[in-house]
Amino acid sequence: MSYCGENKYFSFREGICESLPGTILTSSAASEFGQILSRFFDRFSAGCDGFGHNHILYAICCGISECGKDAYVSENTDLPSFLFGFPLLSSDCGIFVSGSGSSVKIYIFNNNRFPVSTRTMSAIMNASPSEPAARSGKLISAGSFREIYLNNIADSLKNTASAIPAGVSCGNRSVRSLWHEFFTGEDNEMVFQISDDGRKVNAYSSEAGFISYEKLILTFSFTLAKAGQAIWLPESFHYGADLISGNDKMDIRRFDPEDNIPAEAEKQRFLYDPLYMCTHLAADRQSFIKNVISLPELATSRREVVVCEQDDIPDKRRITEKDGKILISRSGKNRVTLTVQSHCSETAAELCGQWTEKLRKNGI
Repeated sequence: MSYCGENKYFSFREGICESLPGTILTSSAASEFGQILSRFFDRFSAGCDGFGHNHILYAICCGISECGKDAYVSENTDLPSFLFGFPLLSSDCGIFVSGSGSSVKIYIFNNNRFPVSTRTMSAIMNASPSEPAARSGKLISAGSFREIYLNNIADSLKNTASAIPAGVSCGNRSVRSLWHEFFTGEDNEMVFQISDDGRKVNAYSSEAGFISYEKLILTFSFTLAKAGQAIWLPESFHYGADLISGNDKMDIRRFDPEDNIPAEAEKQRFLYDPLYMCTHLAADRQSFIKNVISLPELATSRREVVVCEQDDIPDKRRITEKDGKILISRSGKNRVTLTVQSHCSETAAELCGQWTEKLRKNGI
């Protein structure tokens, strides 16, 4: 995710702000952050994973309320359930607080369930708090959408009355319990590895080997394309998907998350709900593995690279080479994220090593 900068409280990336290392985020600072957010949105939903950061959750919401805006508050919820539920409350902004110890991570989503753009995050970072309103907004307890979320996925599945055989690996206990509602968690032939508070997943199959998150998305897209649907993918998604489109197997269209996201892309739930996507894929394992094997490999190698401190590091830079594509984006004050896409993991790793050295020696 693209780096936007930092202020005295947070480091900002696209859709995420994190408390600065070595600092403790106070309730007053969180309240001020809520006052800033009230400049950009009208109706809020806010949730928190566990109870450890509830004081931050309520401080943000109090800052929002002080500026005359309403906020729904969901204590002790998980991010997938929160993402599914908050737009149902007609909220145009979803705020989710997570983290461990003194480290705090705050996700900010638009009403389309996608993270706010880098442009919006930059504006938030540089904005000042709103003035208190003559009349405070309401803080409304919303509970958790967990059961509604689980029932919605269960209703969307066909001919799947029992748990799907697959292992589940996830460090987040609340997210892991969601996956155990649909998967046995005890199968070594197929294992899902969930990360990023439930927003990302990789898989391993004894038949297909490692299956990246990108490959899972491409496989799900392929199943929809066979039913005649056009597929919308972010512009940064692996270029290998376009090769399938060129063979008339899929109608793939790209969108830039920095612009207004097309309504058709907003409806593609698999882009923001890995559990929904994986339950539908794994419900028919034979077809799932067949499709995975038939599609081209999508190899991606990433590395954080420290460069000489520069104020003019470009937000995004794309370079095309014969064997792959290189994407460079700023990820810190003097740090960039190097992403290499190829059709071969060895080639991706080799190009990543070569470009790491180039960046260290010559900068951007």
